[in-house]
Amino acid sequence: MTWKVIAVVILAGVVTYLAQGPGATAVADQNAGATAAVLSAVGAGDEHEYIGSKSCKKCHIKVHKSWEAGVHAKAFETLKPGNAAEEKTKHSLDPAKDYTTDEKCLQCHTVGFGKPGGYAIPDAADESAVKKAAELAGVGCESCHGPGGGAEELKKEIMKDKRKYKSEELLAKGMVAPTAEQCLKCHTEDHPTFDAEDKFDFEAMKEKGVHEHEELKLKEG
Repeated sequence: MTWKVIAVVILAGVVTYLAQGPGATAVADQNAGATAAVLSAVGAGDEHEYIGSKSCKKCHIKVHKSWEAGVHAKAFETLKPGNAAEEKTKHSLDPAKDYTTDEKCLQCHTVGFGKPGGYAIPDAADESAVKKAAELAGVGCESCHGPGGGAEELKKEIMKDKRKYKSEELLAKGMVAPTAEQCLKCHTEDHPTFDAEDKFDFEAMKEKGVHEHEELKLKEG
């Protein structure tokens, strides 16, 4: 929340306080509603939209190709009936059950579930919704790097001006640096397929890599 917004919220509270006497309740209610509206707008503005891994592919073809061949990209497929049967049986899950609409599963097996622009369970009769859902199925780029809506707009400006940029600019637009905390949002003990004998090791995974990496020409830090 910016200081400008905080000032607006405080001002609304001050007006409410000063509105004593006849009609005070009505004014207070009116300002309370205005304050709520401001806070709601701020919350919406702070949430950058998810745009899907296909959008990232435009500039990161090599990275996208290697990610696409890995297990993260196929995470949604394991929720379908008959898939990953041995793993499901091992962890007391029903191999014949369709988990593709199970919201708890979708939190980790899709991109941005329940968030702006993120995965939404599609109506099978809505071709457009089904297509969009397919682009956000699996553990995509934004699952680890944060929503790309804001960064995509920044990237357009960077490419247009052919200027150098720093990581801080992308982070300010909603992206995040992959950390152990980011991974542990899903690799947790309450995950249905958690294996106590094979706990998630961030350092080992970082060394192994989820996908190939490439040097970005215009990035300077």
